[in-house]
Amino acid sequence: MVFKGWFKGATAGDPARQETDELTLEDLIVLERYGEAEARLKARLQAEPEDLHGHLKLAEVYTELGRSSDAVDQYIHVAEEYAKDGFYEKGVALLQKAMKVNPGEETLRTKMYSLERAKGLEHKREAAAEGLRLTRVPGGGTGTAVLQLERAWHQLATSPLVERLTTEHLRRLFGAVEMLRCEEGERVAERGSDRAELWIPMTGSLCAVLVRDDGRETDLRRFGPGAVVGEGVLFEGGRWPAGYRVAEAGLFLRLDRAGLEHALLGNSDPRGLIEALRCDGNDRDIAAAVARLEGRRA
Repeated sequence: MVFKGWFKGATAGDPARQETDELTLEDLIVLERYGEAEARLKARLQAEPEDLHGHLKLAEVYTELGRSSDAVDQYIHVAEEYAKDGFYEKGVALLQKAMKVNPGEETLRTKMYSLERAKGLEHKREAAAEGLRLTRVPGGGTGTAVLQLERAWHQLATSPLVERLTTEHLRRLFGAVEMLRCEEGERVAERGSDRAELWIPMTGSLCAVLVRDDGRETDLRRFGPGAVVGEGVLFEGGRWPAGYRVAEAGLFLRLDRAGLEHALLGNSDPRGLIEALRCDGNDRDIAAAVARLEGRRA
């Protein structure tokens, strides 16, 4: 191509050098002078490493040079930066582009799964916050509750419960619960009580305890963020198999019968919500542990 030839091979002192220096980055790419484009982009990124557009341009240049691994590294970098700012869909789109450049790169599939999961969790967090805005929270307004959720979400998000719950279920659940701050040592349930409610730690933990005839307590099991206790009482009309006290202070969700009815009303999958909350069967396990300690059948 004659036009491209006019600008190739310019060196220091060459009359064509001035015209070369005046070329834009886009000009260099159009002229297929990828080596010069790479050098200019590297200098630009050394001065401004957070220039994501520059990283994407460098990925394009590496692709044209046949350096697919280097191109993928640039795409991954930008995708992860987008994800840090919550732009998961942009990150996923870039990883998909990287997979076309180098389909054999196995790490891309892992990173794609990670970003897809993070995107899903972000949608669930937004749904939980939306639910809280629809309910009244004891001791504070909805704004306070949403702020507390934002601070506590990273602990709750990794729990199997959140994994099981759909976006709609989370919105309805958080629109029906009470969010309470409980201090260490506080009792939330007594053995034999038929008080129909379940508890879910958001932060902190609950401990199931068995009170002996002599008044001494035996700790049976501790339940952290995302665990559900009391499901047998709320859903099956049973009694609390043990007492529960706060082992570590934090935020807790309490769902009573009225809240449950609210969460199920108009729900497109009410059975799914109930099954997600009762899936772990913690009441059943604690009842079996108590029976073993007392030498009887559960």
